[in-house]
Amino acid sequence: MKTKISKSLTLVIALALLLLPCAAIADRAPRFIDEVGLLTPEETELLTRRLDSNSEYYQFDIVVAVVQSLDHREARLFAVDFFEENGFGFGDDLDGIILLLAMDERDYGIATLGYGLYVFTDAGQEYFEELFLPRLRNNEYYDAFMDYAYAVEDFLKMANAGTPYGSGNIPLTPEERTEYYVTAAIISIVLALLIAIIVTSRWKAQLKSVRKQDLAHAYIRDDSMVLAKEKDIFLYRRVHRERRAEQQKSGSGGSFTSSSGRSSSGRSGKF
Repeated sequence: MKTKISKSLTLVIALALLLLPCAAIADRAPRFIDEVGLLTPEETELLTRRLDSNSEYYQFDIVVAVVQSLDHREARLFAVDFFEENGFGFGDDLDGIILLLAMDERDYGIATLGYGLYVFTDAGQEYFEELFLPRLRNNEYYDAFMDYAYAVEDFLKMANAGTPYGSGNIPLTPEERTEYYVTAAIISIVLALLIAIIVTSRWKAQLKSVRKQDLAHAYIRDDSMVLAKEKDIFLYRRVHRERRAEQQKSGSGGSFTSSSGRSSSGRSGKF
């Protein structure tokens, strides 16, 4: 009888232990929170799946949140408190990162905790946000959030290899890379044209025994033309003014503490 009871208790305990992680997952907020309804249900499912997959693989919570507006707090401060209040973060240090959008004033905030302080250096954060901000500014929200997820994964790979992105190893952004290739192509074309002009000019010079005269001095007799009066008259002028386009600036940020007193780092800005 005792053996049957002990076996039953063992089964109950084992079943309870198996169900505990499921209960914790059920109680935790989803890693994509959309209080505004930016994405379609299909986009929400695909994005959440990507965030969950990367978060579980790296044991580093990757979160995206969209709210209507901020309160008195700066976007990154609002973001880190939102992260903590919704139970995100792996381990005692709450390892993770959050991207938060506030749609009323088009604010964005990035905040990272725990291991994220090593992964996302101050220099790396400026490069990091340029990987998804262009699409945010174009209202391509789903693509921007996916770019954010892939960028976090790239940063985690670099950090896990012992070489987090910093001032010495920041690669070119896609826009900078495109500009570099275009500039290189233009320079190559100009150099090719200059070489072609020089070569053809030499060939042309070898085919003529009579040189072209740029002036008509040979056809003018001395003192055959005398100007009785010379006068310079100002006729008109044309002024064209163009408003200089204001360059959109990236956000600003650095280290700070959450409302609970945890060390954090991140950036705030407009998109």
